[in-house]
Amino acid sequence: MMRISKSPQERKAEIIEAALALFLENGYEGTSVSMIVSRVGVAQGLFYYYFKSKDDIFEAAMEFYTDRLAEEIISELLSAEPRSVSDRLTRVLIALKNMVQHSEGPLTNGMSARESSDIDMRFSYYMSQNLIEPVTLLLQLVADQSHTHIAAPELLASFIVFGIHGLIHGLTYTHHNTKALDPELILPIFSGITGIPADVLNDLKITVPEEVLS
Repeated sequence: MMRISKSPQERKAEIIEAALALFLENGYEGTSVSMIVSRVGVAQGLFYYYFKSKDDIFEAAMEFYTDRLAEEIISELLSAEPRSVSDRLTRVLIALKNMVQHSEGPLTNGMSARESSDIDMRFSYYMSQNLIEPVTLLLQLVADQSHTHIAAPELLASFIVFGIHGLIHGLTYTHHNTKALDPELILPIFSGITGIPADVLNDLKITVPEEVLS
């Protein structure tokens, strides 16, 4: 049988995806390099060509995982389907809550509370940075389509994103405050800090131009 040769980028991505699946199934401590290479069907030497250690592949897998979750959240935030701001934000908050609860599963089993918290904070911060630009775009679309003036939308987007980040993580480093993601709590705050009336958030159907989605 002819052996199919994969590009270095494809092979590296394959190893990362396999590692992520194993980390999610077994946790960090329950996953070994030998399990990863067995799942992919490659030699350990090839693994070490791309990654220095299990810590290195774990970092890469977590970044891949975070990027994937960010894409899901952004797709809800900037959906092509005409939706109100309230609907978009509610969907995002539900996705965030699911993400946070999922992160409390087996992924960091075997780590100390401090180690687990450090990883959680680092990648939550990484995701927050990825969300600033799409939230800025949403604010600009709301301003344009509701004829509302929003000063410094990028700064406001940063304030909103990292404010939610703080609500989730700010009370304790060992537990997430998922109650803070209740839309009934967040939407009035969003209305207050943006100056957009609640009826506009609820009733105005925001459309996202194709050039924004491309």
